[in-house]
Amino acid sequence: MKEKNKPQQKPYWRTWLRLPADWRSSSRVRFLLYMGIGILCFLLLMGHVLPQQYDLSPGSISTETILSPVTKIDQAATEEAKRQAANSVGKQYRIDEQLTERQVKRLDGIYADIRRNLSDDSLSEKEKITNLKDILPADLPKEFYTKLVRIDVNQLTEMRIFSREIIQDVLTDGVRKDELDKSKDQIDRSLVTSSLGSHARYIVRELTRSMVIPNELYDEERTDKLKEAARESVDPIPIRKGETIVSSGEVITEDQHKQLQELGFLKDHTNPWPLTGLALIVALMMGLLFLYVHRFQPHVHQDNIKTIMLLSVFFLTMMGMKVVALGQNLEWGTVGYLAPVALGTMLITLLLDLHLALWCGVLFGISASMFFNAENPLLFDFRYGMVALVSGFAGAFALSGVQNRLSILKAGAIASGGSVITIAAIYALVPVDGDWIVLLQSLGFGIASGLFSAVLTIGFLQPFEAMFDILSPLRLLELSNPNHPLLRKLLIKTPGTYHHSVMVGNLAEAACEAVGANGLLARVGAYYHDLGKTKRPQFFIENQMAENPHDKISPNLSKSIIIAHPRDGVEMLKAYNIPTPILDIAAQHHGTTLLKYFYNKAKELGGQVLESDFRYPGPKAQFKESAIVGIADSVEAAVRSLARPTPDRIETMVRKIITDRLEDGQFDECDLTLKELDLIARSMCETLQGIFHSRIEYPDEVQGKGVKPA
Repeated sequence: MKEKNKPQQKPYWRTWLRLPADWRSSSRVRFLLYMGIGILCFLLLMGHVLPQQYDLSPGSISTETILSPVTKIDQAATEEAKRQAANSVGKQYRIDEQLTERQVKRLDGIYADIRRNLSDDSLSEKEKITNLKDILPADLPKEFYTKLVRIDVNQLTEMRIFSREIIQDVLTDGVRKDELDKSKDQIDRSLVTSSLGSHARYIVRELTRSMVIPNELYDEERTDKLKEAARESVDPIPIRKGETIVSSGEVITEDQHKQLQELGFLKDHTNPWPLTGLALIVALMMGLLFLYVHRFQPHVHQDNIKTIMLLSVFFLTMMGMKVVALGQNLEWGTVGYLAPVALGTMLITLLLDLHLALWCGVLFGISASMFFNAENPLLFDFRYGMVALVSGFAGAFALSGVQNRLSILKAGAIASGGSVITIAAIYALVPVDGDWIVLLQSLGFGIASGLFSAVLTIGFLQPFEAMFDILSPLRLLELSNPNHPLLRKLLIKTPGTYHHSVMVGNLAEAACEAVGANGLLARVGAYYHDLGKTKRPQFFIENQMAENPHDKISPNLSKSIIIAHPRDGVEMLKAYNIPTPILDIAAQHHGTTLLKYFYNKAKELGGQVLESDFRYPGPKAQFKESAIVGIADSVEAAVRSLARPTPDRIETMVRKIITDRLEDGQFDECDLTLKELDLIARSMCETLQGIFHSRIEYPDEVQGKGVKPA
């Protein structure tokens, strides 16, 4: 009996499709994203695998004129021409020289036996005939033996020589099985001029006729070779592009039906293979993209926001190729060279990574070969794939040193140059037969492709940055411009903090590059990390020209002012819509570290002092760049306070600061390893040799005071 109040279990598929709370890192969501884009790409490419098809059969009437979309070999007509050429080759024979030689030797042996028998006087005529029948061919008539035993032995030599000449002549010319009688008749003609007597001629005639055997044998191998050569000599019979296969109202013939079948115009409801093959190709492409991202781009693989952005750019590029491909169906045969493939590779380079962009460029090249296959009877037209590949690669490489948005246009021009060179190379390999209009049109499309991609890249870059909160290298470079309003404010109101931030940026950038982190992000983040100090600049030592205002206020108030600067900086950055990673660096660079100087000062004044009251509110560093900026901030301030900054003292100070932060748990929430911390220390020690300046040396912690925070 069923329980009435038992809740129904939801179907598994509904549970599986429900968006998990941790969807940003969910592998299930990631799988659905790749599968969804794969399905969309399959739908885009599907029309380029299956041409327009008709339900026609021999004897039916065509309702429209059907033209050949491509120049293609008429396989049926070509095969028929080859068959006729092969049939025109007769049978080939070869003369068996060994067989000829063997018959001549046998003839010599027979004459020797005849001489021996006829010369034996002890034998009767009957016995001689009996012996001769044993050694001579069985088909000789009785009359032959009667005349042979009565022949003069002295004539045998002449008879043997004559017989030998005859048999050699006949067999040398070749004797076919079906022409055996004809060859034997040749013997009779040879004997007409003989000087032998009638009996001797008769014996020679009958003996040589019996010795003639077929020695011209059928040479099957040579015959097959000649037939194949005849087939190969037949030039393919083409169905030319634009040639009328069937006119409207025309009755379909067998030959026309075969041509339509070869061109793929006939419906075949039982043939799932084209779509199956396309599905496998798309699945393979998406699988390769997934595996590459998983193996070599973990920061993208583990963040579904970045995965969505990557796949969005990928699909956007595929859509661009699909739109351009519509023009190829409107008789613009080479419009495929206009495909904005560089759009995808340039956007991915700017938003994510150059190597990932190059990998996607390979997949775009494969896709372009399928999108623009209208002129090719095969699924792929690699002319367009090659141009797309070169254009995409050129655009991506050209952006590796991007400085501003004008650099994108330059990259587009380089992509155009790559397209033009590749198109020219293709037409050099496959000449256009004097049709220079096609060549010029192709080159024009190639030039427009790169520039078109650059314009689209500029147009799509900012929306992608805003939607996915991504900091591209281009955006970072723009933020690093000293003319940015916030940096000018920092320079004017807090010049000391400005120069300190620049030094911190140099330290952080070099350290990030040493551990494979984003050095540019760290440098720009360092420029803005102390922006909050502009609210009360005089309370920070690098901006103090004379007296220190902290000497006149309590440690608690000083602490509150100092601790407020990360929060104040974040508020200012938000007001200018500065991207989130920069805000995070400003908020996290101090983590929850202790203000040791004011904490110790408060303890000296007496009273109950809680350490937690003198700690920054955090949060702790959540990513490498934020942690490294925090280290660089403390290191730069501390080293500049050293009276005698020797290399040993610098290294001691750097490693002490890193060790203190490590023991204080400031790196617990980011993925820095001990090995990376060592690399960071080495990098900062090397960089500091040339950038430190004289600064007040604070009391050592051993004396009960820590390094005073900047």
